[in-house]
Amino acid sequence: MEYPTTIPVNYEVHPLSGIVIKTTVILPINSTALDVMKAAVDQDSSKYKFTATYYGSSLGFFIDAIHGVPAAPDSEFYWAFYYSKGNGKPIKSDKGVSNFIIPWPSSNYTIIMKYISAKVGDEEQ
Repeated sequence: MEYPTTIPVNYEVHPLSGIVIKTTVILPINSTALDVMKAAVDQDSSKYKFTATYYGSSLGFFIDAIHGVPAAPDSEFYWAFYYSKGNGKPIKSDKGVSNFIIPWPSSNYTIIMKYISAKVGDEEQ
């Protein structure tokens, strides 16, 4: 039996405007959520461009901005990382984008970046 070397992963960006931007990328097995974001930029940088700061191997990357919308610590807005499997409800990740490895064999995984306020509970966003 031959196993696949790549997997499709869905990617969504949820800005405050409510207009969700979506794509699907094909990546090697054992890719991270950060790899998903980079692949989306390679597909269309006008929609998926982002900046990030690296804080070492234990913390990984912090997403500074997506599509020009910055994380704003002063106003408590930031880009939060969620994922979902199939049509399941999005789950806020307890890992960062550079430390979250897409499970294999995966089935219809979606990586979701939501621009949210720390002042508002997750269930309201």
